[in-house]
Amino acid sequence: MADTIELDDRWLAEHPEELTRYPNEFIAVADGKVVAHGKVFADVLTEARNLGYEPLMARGFDPDVLEVP
Repeated sequence: MADTIELDDRWLAEHPEELTRYPNEFIAVADGKVVAHGKVFADVLTEARNLGYEPLMARGFDPDVLEVP
């Protein structure tokens, strides 16, 4: 499983446009692709798991908006 997460992390790093494609949404990445996305973390994770994945989770952002915590 660690190898899978590493591969998905590498894929996401090589495809940063996927993070801006889904601004302010959670993104589930598995097998070198976005397998689910949405506003509610638990729903996105559940959707990905229902599809048979144990995904790497990330959060998309709007590149034109600077978020300050």
